[in-house]
Amino acid sequence: MKYSGSSGIRMEWGSELLKTGRELGFALSGKYEKIVIGSDFRETSDALVNEIAGALLSGGSGVYYAGKLPTPSLAYAARDFDAGLMVTASHNPPEYNGIKLWNRDGSAFSESQMEDIDISGSVSGWYSTGKMHSLDAINLHKEAVIKSAGRLDGLKVVMDCSNGASFVISPYILRELGAEIVTLNCHPDGSFPAHPSEPSEENLEFLRKMVIKTGADMGIAHDGDADRFVAISQSGRYLNGDMIMAVFIKEFGYGKVVAPVNSSMLLDEFAEVERSKVGDANVSRKIKEMGYEFGGEQSGTQIFADWRLTPDAIYSAVKFSEIALNKNLDDIIDSFPVYATLRKSVFYENRKKMEDSIERFLKECDVLRIDGWRVTTDDLWFLIRFSGTEPKLRITVEAKDERKAEEMMSRILKGIGGE
Repeated sequence: MKYSGSSGIRMEWGSELLKTGRELGFALSGKYEKIVIGSDFRETSDALVNEIAGALLSGGSGVYYAGKLPTPSLAYAARDFDAGLMVTASHNPPEYNGIKLWNRDGSAFSESQMEDIDISGSVSGWYSTGKMHSLDAINLHKEAVIKSAGRLDGLKVVMDCSNGASFVISPYILRELGAEIVTLNCHPDGSFPAHPSEPSEENLEFLRKMVIKTGADMGIAHDGDADRFVAISQSGRYLNGDMIMAVFIKEFGYGKVVAPVNSSMLLDEFAEVERSKVGDANVSRKIKEMGYEFGGEQSGTQIFADWRLTPDAIYSAVKFSEIALNKNLDDIIDSFPVYATLRKSVFYENRKKMEDSIERFLKECDVLRIDGWRVTTDDLWFLIRFSGTEPKLRITVEAKDERKAEEMMSRILKGIGGE
């Protein structure tokens, strides 16, 4: 049965999500003997965890409960189990919740793995039900990250945990490594009262102001379950996922990396880029397939293959802090080329007619058809991609100057009948 795509299961809270969790628990119990399970701090997470855990136990699996913790901490713990299961809706609004499954190597369950899950699992005999155990996955992850890192003495950081799960680990790691930390929104609240969970530029205005006010070297922000990391430079500049990836590529010397089709051509300035479908699980799989060292997404996920095949925002934040300790982030970013980026959405009534229109418009172009339609030339690229949740197209154009970006966007809209 197909439960969901590369981001696992996500839906608004309700009976359908509980039913899905129960079915999934029974199905997994027929395949996995030992499963580690945890959740973020959403209001509905306890109910969903207990529904899933009960089904797993009833089907005969041993359940190792890691408590409330960041997604990368749960994924790190999965190395010692047959699978990991995280209850979270990541950066989605508070009325959502979801489930994401992890393999031992830190990679998320693939779409084919999800499709192969058989929902015909059943309750085992009274003598063979599973047992419940506890696991301290947070300290396991914390100690491993600290062991991998250098000292951060002299670094001043403002950290915004977005009222999410990263508060249990990220500030403590940086402090133990010697950094001075100013914390924001480091108390858990599943309603995300300070700002929405997604660490976008518009949601981090207070973090930006605090970096400037306190004279910090950088700001760090995570989303609700800490699989995303973005930064604020000393001057208050927001650094999105593509900028952060470019800094890592340049400073760590990565020659070949993986990024999805909607990533900036900034990355191509510093490395050979293999494009993947959008979604951190797709990036992770491509890294493993190609044998590359590094990859990530514009949204703020980074994957270091020599660490784990997981988007681990806690590990990423520590590694980025090591760079910020020795170099001014603004100086690094100022050395990067600047591109003009335009984004538009076009609603449609008939998807097949819109697909035909796009194909006619692009019939003479060299098109990358991994995920939507991406066309790259010497001085620009554009992507036309269907939304997964709404009847609309998302169009992105990035060019070396604004005039060319505007001209191309106009051509696309006219060519597909979007104007």
